[in-house]
Amino acid sequence: MKLTQTLRVLGWALCLVFISSCSKDDPVATSHVLLVYLGGNNNLSGESYQKLQALVQGWDARPENKLLIFHDPADAPPQLLEVSPSDTGIPTTRLIYRYEEVNSADSEVFASVIDEVRRIYPSSGYGLLVFSHASGWLPVGTLLKPRSVIVDGNSEMNIIDFAHAIPNGTFDYIVFEACFMAGIEVAYELKDKTKYILASSAEILSPGFTDIYPRALGLLFEGSTGLQTFANIAFSYFKGQSGYMQSATFSVIKTSELEPLAFFIKEYAVSGAIRDIMDIQHFDRYQTYRLFFDFEDYYAGLMTDELQQQELHRLVGKTVVWKASTPDFMLGYNGFVIRQHSGLTTYIPQDRFPFLNQEYRKLAWIRVTGVK
Repeated sequence: MKLTQTLRVLGWALCLVFISSCSKDDPVATSHVLLVYLGGNNNLSGESYQKLQALVQGWDARPENKLLIFHDPADAPPQLLEVSPSDTGIPTTRLIYRYEEVNSADSEVFASVIDEVRRIYPSSGYGLLVFSHASGWLPVGTLLKPRSVIVDGNSEMNIIDFAHAIPNGTFDYIVFEACFMAGIEVAYELKDKTKYILASSAEILSPGFTDIYPRALGLLFEGSTGLQTFANIAFSYFKGQSGYMQSATFSVIKTSELEPLAFFIKEYAVSGAIRDIMDIQHFDRYQTYRLFFDFEDYYAGLMTDELQQQELHRLVGKTVVWKASTPDFMLGYNGFVIRQHSGLTTYIPQDRFPFLNQEYRKLAWIRVTGVK
């Protein structure tokens, strides 16, 4: 029996046990379901519990909305929880499924959670929020930290498998409370899966959105405008910090605008016509190499004239519908000044990374644009 089938059988068996959790007798039709995927079976386990508590506090209990949380900490089996009102009026969690120990970084597990949520909670709209370690499009095992999209112990999920686990058209938005997920490569893999993506070009410093959820979680149920407002509140939180904590790079990406941008890059980007790679805006803190570069800063250097650069700027502006960044990022901790932030990043193939270059060619972004 395949893993997804095993999980489904287990899930429905548990649904019979916790029948009240699976009831479809709600008097108000569900209009939006937010699924939160807390991949905390790693050194973020403690923080995942803090986020769980903050998410519960932030739920405003509107009957047409549902908040579902898949929580996989390091010290307990994963659970699927629904946040619901209690007799006291204070939101609480009720158990939907208690899984046997599963790998939350396995794309089949991820797919099965999405499938079960959609079957038990039919809705006209769905959102996804992902918390774990991440490193954008980078393949499994590339970095010591952070890595790939979701990490569970020594296992990781890459962006291609993450995207394949999501049926086309499932989500209105995906929020990545995870590092380096504002890449053009990530967005293009997900363009048919979601309408909008909220992500960061650089790392997201702990505690991430933990302090934002209690006062702004409800905004995620209010469409793209609410998503942008949520992003702005999160940015303002970091902007109001001091020292190295005053570091943030957030953007909201509209995926329907990605294809025109890709076709323009395919038509006008001139391979090899770039300046010194170290002069291009970057968003990582690696001491001897760079992997995450500003998209517009890089591709403007591949354009042959100013009119093409202006058109690139226009297309990026239509794709990135909201963005904000602090003037610098973690200065004093191998940080960097932010002189340009387009809201999208890109990898630049480099001779010193033949494996990365090879894996990069597997991505949809490269297959469509042909950029080398």
